[in-house]
Amino acid sequence: MNILKLDNGFDLAIENTGKKARLVVYNNGVENVCRKSTLKNVVAFMQSGENHLFKGRLQLHKANGSINIMVKGSKVGEISIPGFLDYLQQLN
Repeated sequence: MNILKLDNGFDLAIENTGKKARLVVYNNGVENVCRKSTLKNVVAFMQSGENHLFKGRLQLHKANGSINIMVKGSKVGEISIPGFLDYLQQLN
């Protein structure tokens, strides 16, 4: 499992569990929030004109060529879209 470092002790990991993927945000090594989705859905979001993915505690927002990782309404990190797509390709 590859982990992406975010801001202030937050990390993002995507666990591939067969047909679904589990997006997990850790806070100082402790699981904070997670969301299940398909990798296909996440990639489609990156390539679409949509500005946000998911509702609830964990959300992904597009802004200025980057993906903002939002937890409970607060930004905990930012990843470039090409960097995030490379990360997703490593999971396949």
